[in-house]
Amino acid sequence: MDYDDMFFARGDEVAEEKQEETSIRPDPCYDTLVEKISKEKNDENEDILRILVASDIHIGYGEKKPNLYLDSIRTFEEVLKIAIEKKADMVLLGGDLFHENNPSRDMQHRVIQLLRQYCLSDREVALEFVSDASVNFEHSQFDRVNYEDANINVGLPIFSIHGNHDDTAGRGLTILDVLHEAGLINLFGKFADIDHFDVSPILLRKGSTQVALFGIGSQRDDRLCRAFAGNTIRFLRPRDSYDDWFNILVLHQNRPKRSSLRSTGAYLPERYIPTFFDLVLWGHEHECKPQCQYVASSDAEGDGFYVLQPGSTIATSLTREEAIQKNVFLVKIKGRKFQCKPIPLETVRPMIVDEIVFDNVPDGVKLPSNGVRPSVGGFVLDEMIIDDKIAEMI
Repeated sequence: MDYDDMFFARGDEVAEEKQEETSIRPDPCYDTLVEKISKEKNDENEDILRILVASDIHIGYGEKKPNLYLDSIRTFEEVLKIAIEKKADMVLLGGDLFHENNPSRDMQHRVIQLLRQYCLSDREVALEFVSDASVNFEHSQFDRVNYEDANINVGLPIFSIHGNHDDTAGRGLTILDVLHEAGLINLFGKFADIDHFDVSPILLRKGSTQVALFGIGSQRDDRLCRAFAGNTIRFLRPRDSYDDWFNILVLHQNRPKRSSLRSTGAYLPERYIPTFFDLVLWGHEHECKPQCQYVASSDAEGDGFYVLQPGSTIATSLTREEAIQKNVFLVKIKGRKFQCKPIPLETVRPMIVDEIVFDNVPDGVKLPSNGVRPSVGGFVLDEMIIDDKIAEMI
């Protein structure tokens, strides 16, 4: 069948107004998110597709600091262990696997070791790849998904888009391209033409469950907003029984508004996302939201979609959002229904964040306004206050 006959474009139309985020859920009979995926008596889970979801792993962060050196690597290994323990069919990453576009040789070496240890095995992959790999991976010389390559024994496939840290700077290559060419991961959502986006899905089937996986690697928020507003982005959907596919979109963009100076706000408004999607995996935001948020459609006839914001697996800044419990997620899909369960990570370095108001100092004591740091008993006053606060927190 000709490639153009397999798909039709969806995405030229954009809702004028859409609620950004709401706790409202659709009618239960139409809701795609369920508390538990039902299993038939004789069902050996052949229809349940299990995806282990993570994002923003930032391998290499803090590698020049002796106490943080291996934090990101330890947690990445924990993610892979969880995928094996939970019998995931695949791992889906939302970008920023690495903290830098050109990571150190040591970090590359450690990641390749882990991928070989956990992803290459005789474990059977139950996913049927039914889309055109030469289109999904047109950036690659090899026109096949890695677990269908007869020269590689892949037991746990990983699918990933690139983030803004491991982006395609310079000659258009990222470290993820290297891992893809080596057959260790499957990089998708990469575009050579940034003025016009044709987003072709990876089509996966397990039993009667069919998943269409769309990906858009990290883009400048202004550029992506213009693409949506100018109708220069198209999502190609399967023509045959398109309503039977569970549709996932993987992004790596700013979610809240980040600028009052830019006309676009330096973020991607949720109203731009087509409502045929069932689930949006939103990478880049480091705050973990343990529950999927439902985004309703303003169109009375349109469905809404769920947003899963997994957050990062390592703290890269001293903020309250980074101090929240870090999780990965096990998403189970059966037909058009899905279940999403957070799994707490245990190897993440704990971080506690609080505030100190220096106006609230002991009675009779004032901090100087002339820049001279007072000393009391050999200790600097503000440092004494901070030490007391830290002792109180821990």
